[in-house]
Amino acid sequence: MKTDSLYYGDCLDWMEKWDDQSVDLIYLDPPFKSDSNYNQLFRGSTDGTAQYRAFHDTWTWDTAAEKRLQSYERSIAKKAYNSINGFKQILGRSGMLAYLTYMAERLEECQRLLKDTGSIYLHCDPTASHYLKIVMDEIFEKNNFPFRNEIIWHYYNGTSNIKCAHVRKHDVIFFYSGGLADRRFNEDEAREPYIENSNFVKNPHAYKDKYKPHPLGKRMHDVWRIPTINNMAKERLGYPTQKPESLLERIVKVSTAEGDIVLDPFCGCGTTVAVAKKLNRQFVGIDISSFAIDLIRDKRLCDPSVPVYGIPLTLNQAKKLAREQPFNFESWAVTRLPGFAPNTKQVADGGVDGRATIADQPSNWESKLALAQIKGGKFNIDHLCAFIHVINRDNAALGCFVTLEPVDTPRSKREIAQLSNIYVEGVPFPRMQIWSIKDYFDNQFARLPIMNDPYTGKPMRQLEIF
Repeated sequence: MKTDSLYYGDCLDWMEKWDDQSVDLIYLDPPFKSDSNYNQLFRGSTDGTAQYRAFHDTWTWDTAAEKRLQSYERSIAKKAYNSINGFKQILGRSGMLAYLTYMAERLEECQRLLKDTGSIYLHCDPTASHYLKIVMDEIFEKNNFPFRNEIIWHYYNGTSNIKCAHVRKHDVIFFYSGGLADRRFNEDEAREPYIENSNFVKNPHAYKDKYKPHPLGKRMHDVWRIPTINNMAKERLGYPTQKPESLLERIVKVSTAEGDIVLDPFCGCGTTVAVAKKLNRQFVGIDISSFAIDLIRDKRLCDPSVPVYGIPLTLNQAKKLAREQPFNFESWAVTRLPGFAPNTKQVADGGVDGRATIADQPSNWESKLALAQIKGGKFNIDHLCAFIHVINRDNAALGCFVTLEPVDTPRSKREIAQLSNIYVEGVPFPRMQIWSIKDYFDNQFARLPIMNDPYTGKPMRQLEIF
């Protein structure tokens, strides 16, 4: 593990490689089992089968879930063995069990990585919190990390579209920490100031000869009234599940000291990472979205020198990623095209690896849809022809066929020429083009009109990753 660094990929894959007892604090804001897809790009425009991976929070029983369950059925030494097998009897092979097996695998690694004096905060919501509490108790309580608090984050602002239930205004955060006497808990870092009309504020001298309240404020309770991020706030980055920095500041301050190591296995847009850095802690952030990693480094930290592991920095590294982790390669390659979001369907994707929306309506085409296909192997003209068929089938305004090495054969030129151009604000753009990852590393970018940001829906510039 390298601190003050970002890691691209599944947090399970990275955490399995790291040493026992190597971090002081883990905060994780994983998928909530919300059965929602947060990407705005496809709402109302397609059948919803292509959602951005980082915000795909619907869970069904599939072969991956079956494999996870079988590992728990066979492995009595697994820390969550009893809870997962118990849930199998209660829930059956369901979407909820698929989610819980996914979370159990990652929580077991979190427990292994925590120092004996460390702490973990699991952020969730009432959808699955009651199940996760049982999993956490088995993994952490049995390994000398007692349960400390169920913290209620009361976000008293915001709205809800639910018409048949009370408006939900809170999330749940489970707090466990090491059972040792020297565990980290900086109580004074999380005190609440006295309210202006309190007796102590009005007349502190009256407490001279009797009990005197703490000068820094009263002890923090387990209901935290912190507003969500205003849409106009400076820290707002357009990330649908972004948490406020004030929430993470409270957690980091109370459970770490300067120099301690803070890990966020689902770091999203990097709130934990940014807060840890600001408070002089070492940070480690992991996310399965290369889009999110770009956002943290370039927009949140504004520091392109932050080391990033798992994302190729050279053509040879890209080729290696394509060989060893083809789906991660596809996801990364798609997001090299500004405005494009990867398809989460890793097989039977209909010939589409990424989608985008053109910001302005082409004058000679009724659709604003843009499609991409990624090929990590040797170029095959049949693959290009098949993708052109998909472009026509879906009535897409343009398509981008992405290869590792540049392709410039006479046949490919003829096939592409058949689709002619689209016109956006009077400027012609090829309706079909081949662009390579080598071009990307040579700073030669695909010729695209302005696209909408797949998260905010706002127009973005050509060289803008987010």
